Amino acid sequence: MRLSEAFFAALSTPPPPPVPPTSPSQRTGRATCLGCAIALSIGAIVAVILVVIAAQQISNTVRSDESHKSVVGSSYVGDWQDVSNPTSVIQILPNGVASCHIVHGTTNYTVTGGQATFDKQTKRLAIKFFFVGPSWHVDEPPHQTHDGLVMKLDGQIFRKARNYPAPSNSKTPGVSI
Repeated sequence: MRLSEAFFAALSTPPPPPVPPTSPSQRTGRATCLGCAIALSIGAIVAVILVVIAAQQISNTVRSDESHKSVVGSSYVGDWQDVSNPTSVIQILPNGVASCHIVHGTTNYTVTGGQATFDKQTKRLAIKFFFVGPSWHVDEPPHQTHDGLVMKLDGQIFRKARNYPAPSNSKTPGVSI
């Protein structure tokens, strides 16, 4: 047999039959189930941690002025504008509800409907929605200058742009019988 005949004979042989599909092993099924169980466990742990942090934050806002962390005083109530960056604004209402829009370089930070608190021990003003939001060290509390009422937070001077009247002696919302 010549080389060319052997070559053509090799080409004319039929291909081997296909291999039948194999069923997934039980071990693969167990690994998938174990992976899902681990993922669900991690998710449950993260959820519990978030609930604990949220409960702690809620209890912090419920504490009275006897605590080191309290709702801010009336001198902080109003709209405050950063002197060096007028787009940065802090708004604190008489009931302690607060919002802010802080611009720092290319970063924008906005909190709406948060709670303003002041930590007397660390002298930190914070606006938090649950546990998320900025806080500043109060370098200088609100005080009168020739330019108006100002305060210094983390080295930035904020000028009071608007006052809010103290709430009238209205009843607390709720049901009375």
